Amino acid sequence: MSLPDVQHRAALGLSVIKPVFFAWLDVLGDPVRANTSGENITPSGTGDPDLDGHQYSGISATLVDVSSVKYKQGGSDPVTARLSGITGVDADTLALIADPTNWRGREARLWRIIRNAVNERIGGYHAYYTGRMTSLRHAGSTSEQFIEVTIESYLSVFSEASNRTYLDQARFDPGDESARAAIALANGNYTSAPTLSGGGYGAGGGSSGANRSVAR
Repeated sequence: MSLPDVQHRAALGLSVIKPVFFAWLDVLGDPVRANTSGENITPSGTGDPDLDGHQYSGISATLVDVSSVKYKQGGSDPVTARLSGITGVDADTLALIADPTNWRGREARLWRIIRNAVNERIGGYHAYYTGRMTSLRHAGSTSEQFIEVTIESYLSVFSEASNRTYLDQARFDPGDESARAAIALANGNYTSAPTLSGGGYGAGGGSSGANRSVAR
């Protein structure tokens, strides 16, 4: 997340503001670029390669709902963006959504601009959220459907549990027999615990078992 520029921050104090949100979803083969102004906008001069020269399709703000960003230790809560008011979704789009390899873990970015009461932009584009898509779903009723995407921050994605344990050590150090030794010792099977070379790891011994080893 970047900080908004001085003009952008000052505009937030106006009695009437009209924020416009921009979203880029890096869907494989069909990237989504949209904004909530209701008109197509092609940003320029921002210095951001994900904005400059790309047309962001205009969607009515009444059909888009973007959750607020709540920061916490280790990242932030997921952000959801929902596009509603859809009367139908074609087969190609349904197939794209149904295949997670098209979107899961791929980048998503959100920006905001501020306009005043007469729709003049004040300040620049504020890149306020960047993350990875973790969910993309299509749901609704016969009369109205919606598409909803969930975006996780980088910190949240990268801090997920690795599901690796101490017993995986040999995968990273093939010569490390400590996990096997620990299992053997825990089961009281001292004879099957591997013998550690160089007299073991302890400076003293006190043990007379020739095959007894100490797990690291």
